[in-house]
Amino acid sequence: MNLEQSFFIECLGDHCKGEKSELLSSKIKIDELFRIAEKQDLGGILYEQLRENSRQKIETNNHKKAVIQEMFFSVNQRTLLKEICEKFQEAGISIICIKGSVLRDYYPIPELRSMGDLDLIIHPCDREKSDRIMTEVLGYHRFVDNHDVWAYNLNQFEIEIHDHLFYEHLTNCIDYRTYFDQIWEHVKNSKVYGLYYDNMYVPEEPFHFVYLMAHAAKHVINNGMGFRYYLDMIFFSKGIKNSKDWEKIANELEKLQLLDFTRKCFALCEKWMSVKMPLGSLPLENSFYEQITEKTFNDGTFGLHNSQNKGANSAKAISVENRNYLGNALKLTIHRLFPPYRDMQLIPWYSFIDGKPWLLPIAWVYRWIYCLINKFQHGYNLLMEPFLQKERIKKRESYIRKWGL
Repeated sequence: MNLEQSFFIECLGDHCKGEKSELLSSKIKIDELFRIAEKQDLGGILYEQLRENSRQKIETNNHKKAVIQEMFFSVNQRTLLKEICEKFQEAGISIICIKGSVLRDYYPIPELRSMGDLDLIIHPCDREKSDRIMTEVLGYHRFVDNHDVWAYNLNQFEIEIHDHLFYEHLTNCIDYRTYFDQIWEHVKNSKVYGLYYDNMYVPEEPFHFVYLMAHAAKHVINNGMGFRYYLDMIFFSKGIKNSKDWEKIANELEKLQLLDFTRKCFALCEKWMSVKMPLGSLPLENSFYEQITEKTFNDGTFGLHNSQNKGANSAKAISVENRNYLGNALKLTIHRLFPPYRDMQLIPWYSFIDGKPWLLPIAWVYRWIYCLINKFQHGYNLLMEPFLQKERIKKRESYIRKWGL
């Protein structure tokens, strides 16, 4: 780590312990420090940590902008949630708030827990009614690239409405989707953004924490995750006081083959932030610690711009099946050549197959011709990736295994 990275982690650790940070060294470049924080969506927290005890000036608009933006988003997201809850209540639709909108209240200053969107869960039977309210009544624009989660945009604000809590495979044979479909049996009424409605729920803490770790595992396998996710773990852990809840969490994580992964994450929290985590932590090899620290800085919030993550999707697909590499690679290539109806249905320019699955072969041929003419190199690289990038993919698989996944 360089000076700025090391001090950034120190600031996060101070925030976790309820202490202010002090910037004493003139060697630390302020702009670089805030650039790191912005990439991690933690600029507001960094500013709050330094604004009282810094010998170097941090009062420029550039440094304040994260706080202003996060406060702006927080106030507006509260208003949007209020509108949605009221309209859904009139229509008899129940919702569950998950992730950031709930976790923010475990932070010392909830408004500084940044969020790109609001995540809500509905019953599948309410999808049509909720879609009509969001688009026709509240004026959102709908975008769907996953059958289980529909995204709604209103200017710069986004609401994701899920009818399943978890809808991906990890790298084992556990049916996480069915497990997390139990969510409606593990909810309670609670305030969110200070709002309370009879039709609005949050998950019970043990169930929500188990989901948090499954969701973290998904991010690690797919691309990666930044430091904000570890802060979520730390502050959420502090809020779960009952030892019986932790026994339940440990049992469920073990059942889902996520206990070792969780302990690795907790070990990183302890080493980075100098905090004590529950459940016990697994020892970290120095090489693994250094690799993850570097990658976490490079990944930013979700690892979307880190070139190290090329091949992640192929590695995940190949790891899921208990076959040899060649068999899995062939299966993945066939899947990419002949995407299933449910996948093709979501692509706007193949909308002519919606409700007409027998037209799927025509859509395949249309797709092949279009790619040959307009996207030949991209299509070739995608199809041949499991074969030409075998070493990169095997390396990615090995990286995932180090996490205990």
